[in-house]
Amino acid sequence: MAERLTRPFPPEQASRSRRLLAHIELADPVTWITPITMVICGAIATGQGTPGFHGTTLRDLTLVGLAALMCGPFGTGFSQSINDYFDRDLDAINDPSRPIPSQRVTLRAARINWVTLALATMIASLILVRQSMWVPLLAAISLVLSAAYSVPPIKLKQHFWMGPPAVGFGYVFLSWITGHLIFAPMSWPSLILALINSALAAGLLFLNDIKSIEGDRKLGLRSMTVAFGARRTLLISYAIIGICELLLLALSLMAGHMWATVVLALALLIPIMSQVQLYREPTHTNFKRYIIASNPFVLLIQFMSAFIVGGYIG
Repeated sequence: MAERLTRPFPPEQASRSRRLLAHIELADPVTWITPITMVICGAIATGQGTPGFHGTTLRDLTLVGLAALMCGPFGTGFSQSINDYFDRDLDAINDPSRPIPSQRVTLRAARINWVTLALATMIASLILVRQSMWVPLLAAISLVLSAAYSVPPIKLKQHFWMGPPAVGFGYVFLSWITGHLIFAPMSWPSLILALINSALAAGLLFLNDIKSIEGDRKLGLRSMTVAFGARRTLLISYAIIGICELLLLALSLMAGHMWATVVLALALLIPIMSQVQLYREPTHTNFKRYIIASNPFVLLIQFMSAFIVGGYIG
């Protein structure tokens, strides 16, 4: 028994495992977190009434799980996979360890990867069509937007004022309203929250240009950092993030949720030190420090706002 457990995998099996892991990496699981949480937030924002989301029932948990699968691993996985395929020359400079530049995934296999994920997204949306006729349309819009972001000649990511907002719209807005619509008709408060959080995500995404400035310059990609420089990009990003958080703070204050207002104020104040440090030294290390300092508060704000709109918090 011990010998069997310690025996190495046969070469063919090990090779299959490596290929599978490379295909999963191509879909970039880290990026699934945002759309999955936005689906859950959208569901929570419907409330506990009828119609509404009831997290204690197997039916509703199954529905939100399928929607999260559609928006996360399938839809966002498609977005990341097709982006890696068309950005393989850029990745060869900025991140040569990615599956395609490192030759762990062939171009043919990469095409199969994103076509499969696109089909899986639409199949999941058709299963959810009984909950809302809008879901397949939203899924199709997200796929078209993902392709437009990465595929020439449109390639929205080449236009720095369009790339991050497109990602924020796809990952946050569409995921949030999908989570809402499968349980209840859309409400204005939930829609406004989805829009603000989408803009907040776009502000955070502008920061990503700092990581890839070298490759962007070499390949002539006019990102915001290339166009304006790292420090001006940071100021623009900070302004967008700050405005969105101030809007949420104002809405919370107007609704009389004082403790929520305090949390939102902390979300504005606590990351300031890491913002200043990143502005002084716009390095990858300081970028990661800022993200670690700010992202937990962003996630807390999103869930808290959904709970308030859903009537869970008086």
